[in-house]
Amino acid sequence: MSTEPPSPEERAKRVWSLGSYPDIAPHFLSMAAHLVDSTAVTEGDTVLDVACGTGNVALTAARRGATVTGLDLVPAMLEVARENATIADVDVEWHEGTATDLPFEDGAFDVTLSCVGHVFAEPPDAAARELLRVTRSGGAVGFTSWTPSSVVPAMGAVVREYLPPNPDAPDPPSLWGDPTVVRDRIGSGVDETTFETASVVILALSPAHYWEHATTESGLFIVALESVDQADRPVLRDETVETIGQFFNERRNCVSMEYLLTKATVA
Repeated sequence: MSTEPPSPEERAKRVWSLGSYPDIAPHFLSMAAHLVDSTAVTEGDTVLDVACGTGNVALTAARRGATVTGLDLVPAMLEVARENATIADVDVEWHEGTATDLPFEDGAFDVTLSCVGHVFAEPPDAAARELLRVTRSGGAVGFTSWTPSSVVPAMGAVVREYLPPNPDAPDPPSLWGDPTVVRDRIGSGVDETTFETASVVILALSPAHYWEHATTESGLFIVALESVDQADRPVLRDETVETIGQFFNERRNCVSMEYLLTKATVA
């Protein structure tokens, strides 16, 4: 008796329910602030944070006086986001939902943002359409993604060498960090698009420590390793640690993670 394969939403819920994303999220606070600042969020703006996670962007925008809505697929993420909002003493309206089918009317927001969140939505073209659809004409859409040449995609490329062939595998999330791909996905729905690269740094004692944190805290790597043969894991670890070493700064004990920030004005 065959069983239906899990939907993209079911797969995503499982991935982001594993590990400990709340321990990862603080590393990306500077990126969230960069995103909010770049899109000039100000008091009175209506703002949507898509795939909001634990609320980095939503709370940053709310502190500026914006009226903010945060949406995420994983209830546990929203619970942490609510706790963070209580600590920050800001009001945010939280919704459970998917980036490919946003439960909001056309043109409902002045600014729609996503900080390395929408990049995991399948299919990506649907996520792009939804970001634009819920943003008013003349409003701003802004989002970040790891660039294809940054550390997380580099690690992913090593891991994929040890995974069974999957002709139905989705596009790599890091394609959202390629300006050519971004222009193609958002198409003619925008009047102006600008790109900027920057980096966040993750403190680590060594490349091996970074790998250990990734494989215990990140649901992405936890799920990927489930499909790797036990006999292959030691050499996979060695190859991935060597790859991480290319991004490791020994003078600062940190790994640099480059991202692309995209900002567009909706037509």
